[in-house]
Amino acid sequence: MVEAVDRKWAPTHRAPPEGMDAWSNPDAATPPDNDLAGGVELQVMAEAGAWVRVRGENGWEGWVDGRLLEQVDPSGGNPDMRAYILLGIALFVLIVLAVLAFTGGTS
Repeated sequence: MVEAVDRKWAPTHRAPPEGMDAWSNPDAATPPDNDLAGGVELQVMAEAGAWVRVRGENGWEGWVDGRLLEQVDPSGGNPDMRAYILLGIALFVLIVLAVLAFTGGTS
């Protein structure tokens, strides 16, 4: 079953850095019609199992293996950087707790 999504173009995903194959129909038994460049931004338009129909900003549409796509962060930030910030905060809290435990807490 194909689940369609209708909206103005805005990137929701991007092709993996190594690029990926694309088809005009969701049929892996046929050779791919196109090669997408790595990092190209795409909008998911429909889903059919592991297949997703995507649209590029230039209006091109095709089907790709949705499991290979990378999600675009809607906030525009770098999700990897947020993970490092959260990791840093967690480490800081653990160090403070360890110091408090070692010194016997606050007095």
